[in-house]
Amino acid sequence: MAEVGAQRQIMLHNLATHAARARDRLRLSLPDAARLAELTPEVLADIENGRNSTLSLAALTHLALFLGLTESGVPRPLPPGRE
Repeated sequence: MAEVGAQRQIMLHNLATHAARARDRLRLSLPDAARLAELTPEVLADIENGRNSTLSLAALTHLALFLGLTESGVPRPLPPGRE
């Protein structure tokens, strides 16, 4: 159980670092991204600003994938030749 808590904290940190930029790359406003991810804008803003969230690890993973990030909440590597 502690392992899930640790993974959740890592995911929250990664989303705080990368979620806003990923949302900007998708050209989504905060309210639109929240609506499409089935969250409130306040919850998404809290995650982007590094404030604690009550979302489960599964919900955080879903958000990361929705934003085009990896399952751990970090940007995907560029394809070969696009470095």
